[in-house]
Amino acid sequence: MARIYVASLSDYNAGHLLGEWIDLDGKDTDDVQGEIAAMLRTSKHPNVTVDCPQCGGAGWVFEEPEDRPAVAQLECPTCKGACKLPSAEEWSIHDYDDCPDMGENPSLEALLEQVRLLDEHGDAWEAYVEWIGACNATESHFEDCQAGEAVSESDWVYGHVEDTGLLGDASETLTNYFNYDAYLRDLKSGGQVAFERVNGTVYAFWNN
Repeated sequence: MARIYVASLSDYNAGHLLGEWIDLDGKDTDDVQGEIAAMLRTSKHPNVTVDCPQCGGAGWVFEEPEDRPAVAQLECPTCKGACKLPSAEEWSIHDYDDCPDMGENPSLEALLEQVRLLDEHGDAWEAYVEWIGACNATESHFEDCQAGEAVSESDWVYGHVEDTGLLGDASETLTNYFNYDAYLRDLKSGGQVAFERVNGTVYAFWNN
């Protein structure tokens, strides 16, 4: 399950650790931002005030008592009518689990897109991100640069030569003299192809 550890910076700077692991699977930006805001409102070192989440900053709530048909306007039990609550303001991500590391202050929208793509493409996406970096990874580039997968780089180059018909109509005798290892070294040293291994599988990417 993809998740991030989000910490309150005002607490961290004051020598107090306040943070929370937040699951990302199946959530949108508002969901994650809401959980971060709830954590920040528990700060021991608040530096701002925010609208009360229960009353929306109104200071009161509506309630329909069971013993009366009329709707009553009551003081908000969370903010006690103050409309605002103390909160820390700034936060950062201090750890990642099962999702690409995008640094301490990524766009939540971009992060959740990475989680979606990892869920959709699995190990191939993880390998791609390892190669190019999460901040540079896009779905369109991923689709354009995929060069296949194999159990090893050597197996990949054998398959690549066969699939592309590189040797054309050369006889079996001539193909036996073809130096696959040297051809692979040339592809790698020339920066034409890159490899990343994830969970026992080698993924190849064209560097174009």
